[in-house]
Amino acid sequence: MQLLIARKGNVEIMEAPDPVPSENEVLIETAFSAISPGTELSALSRQSTSFLSLIRRGVHSWDKVKKSLARRGWRQTLAKVEEAVEKPVSIGYSLSGRVLQVGQVVDEFKVGDWVVAVGPGANHGTMACVPRLMCARLQKPERARDAAVAAPACVGIHAMHRAELSAGSEVGVFGLGVIGQFTVQVLRATGHRVIAFDPIESRRSDAVRSGAEAHDPAGFDFANGPALFLHGEGLDAVFLCAKSDSPEMMHQAAALCRRRGRVIIVGEFPIQLAREDAYEKELEVRISAAYGEGRYDPAYERLDQDYPVEHARWTVQRNLHLFLRWLEEGKIAPSHLHPQVVPFSQAASYYSKLMEAAPVLSLFEYSNLKVSTPSLQLTPRSIAGASAMPVAVVGTGRFATETHLPNLRHASDKFDLHTIVGRSPARTAHVATKFGAKHASCDLQKVLSDSSIKAILLVTPHALHARQTIDSLKAGKHVFVEKPLCLHMEELGEIQKICQSHAGNRMTPVLFAGYNRRYAPVSQKLAEQRSRDRKPVGIRYTFRVEPLPDGEWFDHPEQGGRFLGEVCHAVDWILWLVNSPIHRQSVIPDPKSGADIHLEFEDESRAHLHYQHVFRLNGPKEKIEVSWETTRWKIEDFMRLEIFERDCLQHSDTWSSKGHREILDAFAAAIAQPKGGGDPYQFLSNSRVILELDSLRMKSRK
Repeated sequence: MQLLIARKGNVEIMEAPDPVPSENEVLIETAFSAISPGTELSALSRQSTSFLSLIRRGVHSWDKVKKSLARRGWRQTLAKVEEAVEKPVSIGYSLSGRVLQVGQVVDEFKVGDWVVAVGPGANHGTMACVPRLMCARLQKPERARDAAVAAPACVGIHAMHRAELSAGSEVGVFGLGVIGQFTVQVLRATGHRVIAFDPIESRRSDAVRSGAEAHDPAGFDFANGPALFLHGEGLDAVFLCAKSDSPEMMHQAAALCRRRGRVIIVGEFPIQLAREDAYEKELEVRISAAYGEGRYDPAYERLDQDYPVEHARWTVQRNLHLFLRWLEEGKIAPSHLHPQVVPFSQAASYYSKLMEAAPVLSLFEYSNLKVSTPSLQLTPRSIAGASAMPVAVVGTGRFATETHLPNLRHASDKFDLHTIVGRSPARTAHVATKFGAKHASCDLQKVLSDSSIKAILLVTPHALHARQTIDSLKAGKHVFVEKPLCLHMEELGEIQKICQSHAGNRMTPVLFAGYNRRYAPVSQKLAEQRSRDRKPVGIRYTFRVEPLPDGEWFDHPEQGGRFLGEVCHAVDWILWLVNSPIHRQSVIPDPKSGADIHLEFEDESRAHLHYQHVFRLNGPKEKIEVSWETTRWKIEDFMRLEIFERDCLQHSDTWSSKGHREILDAFAAAIAQPKGGGDPYQFLSNSRVILELDSLRMKSRK
C-alpha cells in the first residue's frame, strides 16, 4: 500500500506492507479521505526534529532522560531520542471506501460494502484498517466523496451533544475552519440560531450559506454584543473552534454568554477564563474532545466494547449514523465549503501549499490507484553468516527495537533477519528498513507459511503470546516468545500438548521463553557455584515497580497484569536456581496491590519474594540475597554483585548485561543441539507455577 506520513516535520508518501485486520477490524480500500488542515498542520508543527524540542513538549521529560542516562549511557539515550524523531507518523483520520476484508467477529459489514471510517487507522493511504465501532455503512456509494468528511462533521455533532441545548437556542461559533463550518451546519440542522465569528471574509460567506449570521471579530462590539440577541440576554452557548495562542477568545465568548451559559471548547488555545468573567454569570466551561463517546477509550476502540445505549447515547458509531442521515437529508452539505479534490499521488506536494494558504476543506481521491503490497521487499544492509538461520521478528514496539533487534545485529553469525512483522504498516516498514530486514509484512500467517523462515521471535503484547506461539509451533518454526509464555492454564495446556507431540521427533521445534535473568552473567556465575555446592539456599528477592503511565498497554486487564507480565521474571529465576520441586507455597497480598510469596522446596531451600509497588523508584528495581551456610551473594538488577563470607565482603563485580543477548545465544545453541523431552528448559513447568501463584494472589486479595 501507499501511505502518507510525516517524518522530521516533512510529509511524504511511503511504500508499506498491506495492513491485516484483527478480529474486530475492517480492511478498507480508500476512495476519498478528508484533510482537516488545522488539525493536521498543527500536528505537523508539533513534530520534533531535535532533542531539545522533544524535551520542551514533554515526549522525554528530564526525569526520563536522567534515568536513561544513568541506566544506559549517552549513546543509547540519544538513540532513543533519534528513534522518536525519525519514526514515521501516519496522517489523516477520516475517509470513505469499499470493504476488502472483515475480522472474525465483524458481522455488520461484509466484503464489497461501502463505509465511512474515522479515527485510529483511518489515515491518508490506499488502504485502511479500522475498528468496526469506528465505521458506519454508506448506503449510496455515489455519496462517497461527501461522506469522507465524517470525522470533522462528527466533531461538530459531539460538541452539540456536549452543550445540551434546548430547542431554539441561540449560539455562537468562533473559528470557521472545517471544524467550525461543520459545527455551524450541525447546529443549524437542529434548529438553533447561529452567530459565527471569523476574520476571513470567505469563511464568513460559507457560514452564511449554511444559515448562520457571520461577523468579523475585529469590528464587533463584544461589550454590547448580548443586546443583539434574544431579549438582550446573550447566547445560550458559545463553541470555540479556532486555534490561538491568546486567551482573548475565551474573554469574548464569556462576554457574549447569558447567565449560566456554556462555553464549549473544541479548538486549541489556552484555557484561561478570568474569574470576573465566569463568576458573575456562573458560566460553565465544557471540553468537547473528538467525535463521540468512546474516542480515546481503549475498551471501545481496541477491545470492541460498545457502550450500552442507556449509559452513553452518542458514541462515535452512533454519531456516524446521524451524520450519514443528515448528509442524505441535505442538513450537512460539504458542497457549501467548495472542497478541493486532489489526486493522492500529489498528496506530499499539496501539504506545502496548505501551509501557505489552507482552503477550508480538501479531499484526496484514490480512484486511479490500485496499490497492494502484501509483503514489502527491501534491500538488506547487512549480510548474515553463511550458516545463519532465517528469523522473523514479530512486533515493532519499544522492547523489540531497543533490545532484541540490536542484539540480532550482533548475532548475525547465528541469525539472519528475514522479515519484520507488525500491526502498523508505516511503523513496520520503518523498523524493517532501519534494521536491514529483507521483508516487511503485517500478515503473520503468510510469514508462518514461508518455508525459508526457520525461527520466529515474538515480541508482541502479552495477550497475543499464546496464540502466536501455538500457530508458530504448528507451522514447525522454532519459537522464542517474550515473557509471559501465556496468561491462562488452558493456553499452557495447548502449548504443552504440542511440545509433547513433537518430543522425540528429529525435527522438534525449540521453544524458548524470554526469561533473560537466567542467562545474565551474574546468574551464570552463581549457577556455576551452585553446581559445585548443592546445599539448600535461602533467597530473599525484592521486586519493586513504579506506577505505569496512563494508557500504557501493559496495564490493561486483558494483558494479564504486572505480576504475570513482569514479576514472572523473579519466580522463573528462583525456580531455575533452586531446581527442586516445590513442597509448599503461600501468597500474602499487601494493601497496595503487591504481595509476599513464600516458597519451600523439597531440597529444604526457601525463597521469599516481596513484590512491591512504589511511587518513585530510588535504588535497584530488583534486589536479591542468596545465602547458604556462611556465604551470601547480594545482586542488584543483575548488574551488580557483592559476595560476603561471614558478613565480610570478599568480592564485587559489575556487568552491563541482564542476559538479553545471552539468551538469544542460548536459543541458537538449543536449535543447533536440541535436547529431548517436551520441556527440556522448564519454561512450561515454571509458567505453570507462575500462573498458580498469580491465581492464589488474586484470590487472596478478594
